[in-house]
Order: sequence, then structure tokens, then C-alpha cells
Amino acid sequence: MQKHESNKKLLDKFTLEQLHDMCKFYKREMNRLDYRDRILLGESNSNIIKKRFIAYIAGFFSEFEILEYASKHDIMTN
Repeated sequence: MQKHESNKKLLDKFTLEQLHDMCKFYKREMNRLDYRDRILLGESNSNIIKKRFIAYIAGFFSEFEILEYASKHDIMTN
């Protein structure tokens, strides 16, 4: 559970687009319905979409993977 919470804090530094790109980079596609499509389905608050997406994917990545991706793509995690 601690790993999950730690990952959520790190992932919160990413934009929604960066989160999607990281999933694709590590070949971890999430469901068939892309969260960006939810905007088209009437859910327009990107912050809510991002929070739900982070909660969903936090357990699929190690802290090392998150930090490695952030470093390669100049995402500040401090």
C-alpha cells in the first residue's frame, strides 16, 4: 500500500498526456477506452480524469520506472 501511495505522489507531477505516453512507453495499455476519450463522453474535468487515471495505474509501475521516465522526459518529481 505504501508503494501505491508513493507512486501516486510521483505520478501526480505528470500531465495527463505524459501519463498516457508513459503507459505506451512501457507497453502498459490501460483498457480499450483511453481516458482522453472520456472527455468526449461528457467527463470534461481533466483533473478528475487525471486523479482517477493515477489511482488506476499507480500499482502497474515501480518507483524506478516512474523516476526513469521522468528523468528522460524532464519531468520534475521533487
